[in-house]
Amino acid sequence: MGEIRHLSSTEFSKGRHLERIVAAARADAGFWLMVKEREMERQAIGAEVDREGDGEDAIDKSAPARLTPTITELADDLVSRMFGTCPPEVLVIIQQALLDAVRVELSAVR
Repeated sequence: MGEIRHLSSTEFSKGRHLERIVAAARADAGFWLMVKEREMERQAIGAEVDREGDGEDAIDKSAPARLTPTITELADDLVSRMFGTCPPEVLVIIQQALLDAVRVELSAVR
């Protein structure tokens, strides 16, 4: 198992690596369902925060406490299985790619 350490976050976000990771996540139905649940829960928290007028910071503060495993943990697990360890700045890009893919899928259903 290798490490993603040699790739910079800029190189990583431009390459096919993100597509490969998102495809692997989609191929694992249980994993993809958990990613979808995290995004749907985040949207529900956002709607709740909007009603209460607490702002975007409240989503970030309440989401980690309610979502387990977190999207960070899910992304880390997936990448670890595929490539080994990766730096935090790359993990953030992967999380965003997973959430973006889920948002597109969820918006197509509505």
